[in-house]
Formats: sequence, structure tokens, C-alpha cells
Amino acid sequence: MSDPHDTNETVFDDSSDRIVSGPLKKFRSPTSAYKPTLVCLEGPHRGMRFALQGAEMIVGRGSQADIRLEDEMISRRHLAVRWVNWDRPTEPPQCFCEDLGSRNGTEINGVPLQGVVPLRERDRIFLGTTVLGFFLRDAEEVELDRTLYELATKDALTGLDNRHHFMALFNHHLERVRRHGHPMALLMIDADLFKQVNDRYGHDVGDLALKHIARLIKLSCRSTDVCARWGGEEFAVLATDSTHEGAVILAERIRHLIQQTSLATPLDESLPLTVSIGGTLLKREDCLEEAFRRADASLYRAKELGRNRTVFDGRPIGPDQTATFTVRPPLPPEE
Repeated sequence: MSDPHDTNETVFDDSSDRIVSGPLKKFRSPTSAYKPTLVCLEGPHRGMRFALQGAEMIVGRGSQADIRLEDEMISRRHLAVRWVNWDRPTEPPQCFCEDLGSRNGTEINGVPLQGVVPLRERDRIFLGTTVLGFFLRDAEEVELDRTLYELATKDALTGLDNRHHFMALFNHHLERVRRHGHPMALLMIDADLFKQVNDRYGHDVGDLALKHIARLIKLSCRSTDVCARWGGEEFAVLATDSTHEGAVILAERIRHLIQQTSLATPLDESLPLTVSIGGTLLKREDCLEEAFRRADASLYRAKELGRNRTVFDGRPIGPDQTATFTVRPPLPPEE
């Protein structure tokens, strides 16, 4: 019979606050480095994690912010978060925050932020329509958080946003159209004759083709655009702050890049691929369903006209729209 005192539990020495035995020792060592982390609890970036890097990080909606939040109620430089002992990783993190004269102010746990205030574990930071939680995470927890967020928001095959996350971001950006009239466009992209690819080459090559198309779509878009795998061989792009002309140029850029960049199969065959694209410009009175109905109708029209073409709000795009392409640098190598 085994010794009842020979347990596999983690035992702590109360006098020294040390872990003296047990399998979880490596996870609970007091020398583990903890990183301050901001977790978006509410707002357009809900679920995202931002580990602090360096002595100061600026939170705002401006392009120069270290933590950029797409929230119209947030100033371009809204909040500074400072980690004063970031260069001493064995010490417990000491963090402070300060409002940078933002238009709508900041609250900590419901109290207006005045001056420089220390941050404590589980504090809530309210700015605009966004709520950030302040937490301390070790390396394993940071990696787990990142993995869980990607599982919830990313398509496992292509790495683009998944359908659920795209819809959440779409509704957020649609509010900007309604409130401020910002121009925005939706593109639906469908791989042409994709069943023939699967039938001839097999589903493994079909998966490579989807990853190839997704990569070229992402490469064609700006960092502010939202790209997603909608389902099967269909993709969606939300072109933010984009006029009719800009959206047409983007759609044709995507279409031409895919047409001109064949996929190299594992058997060293060159597999040409094309896509059809349907687009629509968002309107103030739009709902998600109506915008997708118009984009789908344009996509169906592009298929009817022979595939490998763009139709925008029911109108086929002619050669006169293809002369304004931005010349892109050579493609980076496949990962």
C-alpha cells in the first residue's frame, strides 16, 4: 500500500512562501516573470489581449498609438500606460495610467481618472465604448490567451478572420457609416470552378489553393481592411474608409493578383486560379443582411458573365477601371 503522506500535490512552505514539492512547481515558481496585460472586455476589439512592451504604451485610435482601438469615442492619443520597473522582470510589475487630455475622458472602476493612478490586478479601464481589464500574466498564460483568442476569431485553415468575428466587426463599422457617413464597401470573393480543383487534385491541394488565395487577398488589402473566410471557397473583405472608386480598384487588384499568381502544387505543377468578385458600397440605412444581399447578387452576376471578373452594385467593371492599379512589390515567400 502506498504511503498516504506520499501525495502528488503541490506543497508550500508557509515560512518562506516557497514551493517545496509537486508537479506544478515550474508553473507556480515565484521567480516566474509576469507581464502586465490589457484585455478588451467590451467594445469593437472584445477578446483581444495587449501585453505591455517597454516603459510606456499609448492607447488611442490614431495610427501612431501603440495599442490602436477602432473606437470613435476614443481620442487619437487617449491614455498612457506606464510600467515603471519593466527592466526588472523579477520584481512584481508596478504600472500606472494617465489620461492624455482625451476628449471624452477615462474612468478606472467607474471613477474619473485624474492625474497618474496606479493599476491593480483586475482594474477596469473605461474609455469610449471600450472596457479594458488590467491583469498580470506569466508567459504560459499570455500564450494560452493568444491561442484561445485566435481559436475564437480566426479561420483555422487560412488564418483570416472567421465568419463570426467578421460579422461582429462589420456591425461595428456599419455604425460608423450610420453615425458619420464614412464611406465603406463590402466585397464577396468566390474561387472559380473550385470543385474541379478538389476533384482533379484532391482536397489537400484544394486546401493549399484556399490558403494561397487568402494570402493574396490579405496582401492586396490595407492593414485597416477586414479580411475573412466566409465559408468554403468564399471570402469577404470590408474595405474601410473606401469610396466606390477605391473599392473597385481594390477588387480588381485582388482579382488580377490571383489570376497572375499560379499555385505551385506538391507535384510541381502550376495551378492557375481565378476568382469572381461582387461588391457594394454601404449605405446609412443598411443592415448586415441587405448589404450582403447586394454583394451576393453582384457576385452571382459576375459568375453569369463568365467568371474571373468584378461586378460592383450590379454593374460589370470594364477595362477602364484596371489602369489605376498600384504597382505592388514582389510577393514574399510562402511561410
